[in-house]
Amino acid sequence: MKPKRNDPYKDQELMINALNSMRRIFLDEKPHIKEYYKIRNMHSEIVDTMVQYNQDGKFEQKADKNFVSKPNPVVTVHLLECSFDLTKREGAQGFYDIMIYKPASNLSCITEDFIRDNRYKKPEKTELLQSMLDSKQVLFEVTGTDSMEGYAYIKDVFTGVEYTIIDIGLSGQPNFGNFYFYTRIISYHGINFGTGLNLIFTKTDNFIKRHIQEHKKDFHPDGEFIRFTQLYNHFSKYPDKVKLVANNPTKTKAIK
Repeated sequence: MKPKRNDPYKDQELMINALNSMRRIFLDEKPHIKEYYKIRNMHSEIVDTMVQYNQDGKFEQKADKNFVSKPNPVVTVHLLECSFDLTKREGAQGFYDIMIYKPASNLSCITEDFIRDNRYKKPEKTELLQSMLDSKQVLFEVTGTDSMEGYAYIKDVFTGVEYTIIDIGLSGQPNFGNFYFYTRIISYHGINFGTGLNLIFTKTDNFIKRHIQEHKKDFHPDGEFIRFTQLYNHFSKYPDKVKLVANNPTKTKAIK
């Protein structure tokens, strides 16, 4: 019987997981990481409440048909065709991204309902709601990492805006330069972090290259819902999804 050959990719994954586990123990003692976990837990608690709010039938997404987009008049006032499989991670995250957050300037969201109704009395939760409303979905590339501090340095591929985000998993990725990432960035009390839908595309993917080229030619901030739909629809049908080792776990029940 021939000896079983080791899978080098599996071995690499196991090694990275082991190193990230050790690194996480070290990072967990740092003040900025403790603050980050506190914010993430508060955010997860709010999102769980919002999911239940929607499931209880208390939210109806409405479109402002009188809205006029400036400078881009070609913004749809209806939900674009998009099918969310709620049994899959990206399906649930995609669905709740366009319900909880502001998907387009002319569409309502659950966060607006919570702010309007003064849902929370604690100032920190009220401030986080505003940060959620102001958050942005970003297609970005990673320009650098600081694995010992848990930071990833990223740049929006369309606007060139740079962010420093806390992401334990991403900061430990050895091949971050090979991918584009699409996620929502929330900024709260000086801490930036990604949440919700997390789509990863290899830079050699012809679809993502065409997508970037098309939208760079005529970029409009109000067109994010169109970009979101294009990226999600492609990713949900993409058979060779990119897997990153040791991504940040989410404690949100409905968005796994």
